Amino acid sequence: MTDIEKHDCSCDHHEDCDCGDDCQSNIITLDTENGPQQFEIQGYLEHEGVKYLALSEVDSSEYDIFAMKEDGDMFELSDIEDDDLFNTLADLFDDLFASEMEEMTQPE
Repeated sequence: MTDIEKHDCSCDHHEDCDCGDDCQSNIITLDTENGPQQFEIQGYLEHEGVKYLALSEVDSSEYDIFAMKEDGDMFELSDIEDDDLFNTLADLFDDLFASEMEEMTQPE
C-alpha cells in the first residue's frame, strides 16, 4: 500500500512535538489512489511472526486488515491476498475486539 511514518499524532513534525494534537491518537494518514486519507488504527496483532493492523476509515465501524512491515521510522502496509489467511486474521481480530469490549463493560 504505502510507507507511512510512525507517529502517534497526525502532525508532520515530531521531535519534541508541541503541535497541540492529541499525541495518543490512533489516526494515521495514508496516501491512497484517491489522495491522502485518514484511517483509525482499530487493532494490532502478530500471527505466525507477521504483524497485522486493522484499519478503518475515521468514524466507520468496518475495518480492513493489512500486513505491516517495519523499516526504521517507517512502515509499509500490504494487502492480504490469501482468503484463508484473511479469514483467520478476521477471526483473531474479532476475538480481540470482543475481549476488549468485555473488559470495558466489566464492573470494577
